[in-house]
Amino acid sequence: MFDDHQTSAMDLRDARVKHDTPEARLPADTGPSLKRNRLDGPDMMALHGRLMSWHENELARQQPNRAEQEQDEDMYDNIQWDPKDAQDVRDRGQVPLVYNVLSSMIDWVLGTEKRGRTDFKVLPRRKDAGKPAQRKSELLKYLSDVNRTPFHTSRAFEDAVKVGVGWLECGVQDDDDGEPVYDRYESWRNILWDSAGTEMDLSDARYIDRFKWVDEDVAKALVPSRVGAIEEAVVNGPYYGYDLIDGDEASDSREDYLMSTTSLTSSAFAYARRRVRLIEMWFRMPTRVKRIRGGDFSGEIFDPHADNHREAVQSGQSIVVEKVMMRMHVALMTTKSILYLGESPYRHNNFPFTPIWFKRRGRDGMPYGMIRGAKDIQQDINRRAAKALAILSMNKVIMDEGAVDDLDEFAEEVARPDAIIVKKSGKELTINADRELGAANLEMMSRSILMLQSQSGVTDELMGRTTNAKSGVAIQARQNQGSMATAGPFDNLRFAKQIHGEKQLSLVEQYFTEEKSFRITNMRGTPEYVTINDGMPENDIVRTKADYIISEADWRASVRQAQTEELLALLQQLAPVAPQIALILLDLLVEEMDISSRDEMVRRIREQTGMRDPDAEEPTPEEQAKAQAAAEQAEMQKRMVMAQIAEKEASAQQKAAQAAKTGADAKAVLATMAGANVASQKAALETALMMLSAPPAAPVADGVLHEAGFVSRTEDENTQAALMAAAQQQQQAEQAQAAAQQQAAPPPDTSQQQQPQTQPPSM
Repeated sequence: MFDDHQTSAMDLRDARVKHDTPEARLPADTGPSLKRNRLDGPDMMALHGRLMSWHENELARQQPNRAEQEQDEDMYDNIQWDPKDAQDVRDRGQVPLVYNVLSSMIDWVLGTEKRGRTDFKVLPRRKDAGKPAQRKSELLKYLSDVNRTPFHTSRAFEDAVKVGVGWLECGVQDDDDGEPVYDRYESWRNILWDSAGTEMDLSDARYIDRFKWVDEDVAKALVPSRVGAIEEAVVNGPYYGYDLIDGDEASDSREDYLMSTTSLTSSAFAYARRRVRLIEMWFRMPTRVKRIRGGDFSGEIFDPHADNHREAVQSGQSIVVEKVMMRMHVALMTTKSILYLGESPYRHNNFPFTPIWFKRRGRDGMPYGMIRGAKDIQQDINRRAAKALAILSMNKVIMDEGAVDDLDEFAEEVARPDAIIVKKSGKELTINADRELGAANLEMMSRSILMLQSQSGVTDELMGRTTNAKSGVAIQARQNQGSMATAGPFDNLRFAKQIHGEKQLSLVEQYFTEEKSFRITNMRGTPEYVTINDGMPENDIVRTKADYIISEADWRASVRQAQTEELLALLQQLAPVAPQIALILLDLLVEEMDISSRDEMVRRIREQTGMRDPDAEEPTPEEQAKAQAAAEQAEMQKRMVMAQIAEKEASAQQKAAQAAKTGADAKAVLATMAGANVASQKAALETALMMLSAPPAAPVADGVLHEAGFVSRTEDENTQAALMAAAQQQQQAEQAQAAAQQQAAPPPDTSQQQQPQTQPPSM
């Protein structure tokens, strides 16, 4: 829709000239005259009027809350007295003292964020894209270092805590100004957003605009083709601070300060600073575009110049469809005309600004910070202290008329700490009447301080101060209560980091298409050099999509410490009875501790215990080597077991063969014995026949056999029977004798058994 309105690219953040920002990547116009004529045409003037109406109406809606935000920020900066009240205090001879209880509580919240910064990682959408996702994570960490992202985030969170909202910006800039993807903070005073949007990420908002004052020569360098339009909108010298129709006190306070401190010399007026208000508006417009459907890049706007988009379509993984969507556009304009107009060059089709909310008002969605609800209490603390000091430092006198001769002289004398008052006899004169009201005001001041802490959730226990809580359990309970009260803003910060990181990841996948080497460091400061897009599939970060994930981190330092102590106590109880359980949980315990070299300690413990990192997606080279060695060892053990089994099977087979041979031999012996038995039987029959034929010879033969030692079977059986009978008779006799002895024995003497042993056992 607006591709033919390309002008030179610009960057309003620090009023620097950019020659290769994302806008410069859009197709160029045919010439300066076309740009001027087209942007000054009726359709562009109508669009300019529409955008300016959004800006002015939004400013009118948010101006009351922005005025309160400015007061909230003043409260933190010790500007807590109303000018009229402060003058009344000075008229009493006092200094309007500020007891800034708010600042210490806010500093605790800000310090907690700085101490407990979260980490992030990039996870692949497919299993085979693990290495490219790891490279993206390393690249984002490098960009975080060079862009000083943690410091910008802390600054934006500081705005959120004080006034209710802070802003982060990410985009693409010229390589000469640093890395292509930048990341920085933007002041809440310069941002307006569509108040009709209700989502925390403003995904349902129609527009966000940034407006600020820029020097005339800088504006002309930003958009050289629109010099005439810029000159028309320039406000000269001391008048620009009164251009409040398109700005307010919050946005123009610094400009007013610049003019209020201007020198009054003639040379200063001769070289008056010419300034122009520039408005940069990002807005969504319904536009027919080509989008990718299917595959890893589904939902993205099709870029015919992107290799990954073309490959996805050519491979059949994705198709290109044309449909109407809310396309992001960007316009740079003055209060008079449009200077630049075009579609957003960013593939994520989202605002480059990410809000960090503290709290939002339910009726209109306006943000407010930690100071808003405590502002009245803080002002009451200052007033109570001033009243108490006035009562304690000044003398109140009640006297009868004519008690003293000269009232002026009496007033001077009574103000002295060593005053000597002479009054007339019979006249009453009372000094320091109602002095007890000073103590009452101090008591109310103390109660206000306690109420302030209770309302904010930042109690003395959280800040490590001495309180009436004596036991460790009571202190821990109050710390937990305070941490829960402040958990909401930190959860909002985590959400903002998630949204902001997704935009950064999209820019990395879109613009880091060339080979690049960079350095990252671990917690010990050891450098590691990484290369991306060098032709290796595992280093290609463009051809795959990934997801940005915030790692789990607990910003509640006291709660985290208490949980670690509980886990340590549990392991101490488990160690004597189940040391193996304590050993496998030791790395998780150390990982939760807030100590230096924690990662190195965890790594060494896991090397010894063999436990893996639960968050690791792929094994490290050390783990791969250890797994290979373990596999080889397991294979060797398996082969040894198989060899032992084979040896035992061979031995069993050999024994089975020997048993078979022995059985065959036994069968042969039995067969031989059977034949011998037959022969013996035959011989016995023949002998019996001979004995029957010669009976007188049988006794002679028996005698000869007996003398030779021959024992017949009958004699042998008779002998065995006799031996068994004799053994049974002897056993019965022994049992009867034992029974008789037991009956005749006297009962045991139990008195001797119950006496204690008085002599030590012999060594």
